[in-house]
Amino acid sequence: MKNRLIYVIVSFIVLFFLFFFLEEKSENITETNFWKENWKSVVYFPPKETWCGEKEPAFGKDPIFFRIFERGWKKSPLFSVSYVHPEDKSILTYEGNFNVKNSFSDLSVLKTKFIEPSSEEIQKSHCIGEDAPRLVVNDDLSEIQFDNPQGKTLYFGKKIESDSSRVAAREKDQVISPYSYLIEKFRNNTLSFRERQFITYHGGYLTSIEFIGQGQRILAENNAKKNQYDTYINHWNRPTQERIVLAPEIGNGLENQTKSLRADLYPDDENGPGLSFAKDSVKPEPEGNLTVKHSLGYKWKIRFYPTVQWKDQNYRPVVRDLAPYFEESPSFVKEETFQNFIQAVTNVKNASRWERPNQKIQ
Repeated sequence: MKNRLIYVIVSFIVLFFLFFFLEEKSENITETNFWKENWKSVVYFPPKETWCGEKEPAFGKDPIFFRIFERGWKKSPLFSVSYVHPEDKSILTYEGNFNVKNSFSDLSVLKTKFIEPSSEEIQKSHCIGEDAPRLVVNDDLSEIQFDNPQGKTLYFGKKIESDSSRVAAREKDQVISPYSYLIEKFRNNTLSFRERQFITYHGGYLTSIEFIGQGQRILAENNAKKNQYDTYINHWNRPTQERIVLAPEIGNGLENQTKSLRADLYPDDENGPGLSFAKDSVKPEPEGNLTVKHSLGYKWKIRFYPTVQWKDQNYRPVVRDLAPYFEESPSFVKEETFQNFIQAVTNVKNASRWERPNQKIQ
């Protein structure tokens, strides 16, 4: 009797899990891939005034161009975001952040719950006509082109009544139901797609930090090693002047201040100084040049220009070079942040030889 009860309980548990996973499988069957592609560029175009879809909150009013740059095996790709500045029609380009990365990931495998033939009546009822907001995707890494970009075009319309997480969309003569966040993120300002941190990476470690400017050249090199927890431990040294081993707080302090550098202000911020001001601020010779290298081969070059003032705040104009991929348009870092970095550089310059403490046997 006892064994029979155990068999009943076990059978009930097995049936429960079978039911659970079969239900999940059944749900997944209703979702299919409309395409699976490795896109290299994505262009967003806003809806026209005649569009009948949901206009609040408003979509961004300017086209935006995303690009992805593959940097080789085991290296994370680099993303850029560009748009035409309305002030003088110049193209502003900056590094793209996680929002850009996610756009490429989500569009590479485009999931839908149905694929149906389009018609004029369907386009009108779902607001997916030629005046709808659209994304143009291309598998070629083409030059930035807003007038007539080539590729496949997705027009986005109303949300699906039976599934608020999805939206009606059209590609040529086919209607599909991708997730709405693909287009909803473009209701934000273009700044939400930019990476503000100047030094960003995943995996590996910084191998060198070199600053030339303000009458000094300081180079710190790092020979990091993994510990038993598979975590990199930095070992910084200064090869300039006399080669010495740097105390951990000196080397890591320089690394932390380097990674703290960020774009605190853009020319096209809502209360920003404008593009003309930014261009004028980077006309003088730079007062400092920073070169940072990474163990996976990444390289950043940052030029710092003389201090400017905007709305009672001191800033350093900055131009970041991500060669051979692209050079960013000007941005501004707070003077206080820059001076904290300079203090860390000076600490390296003035550092004395650090002797590693003797490890006592426990």
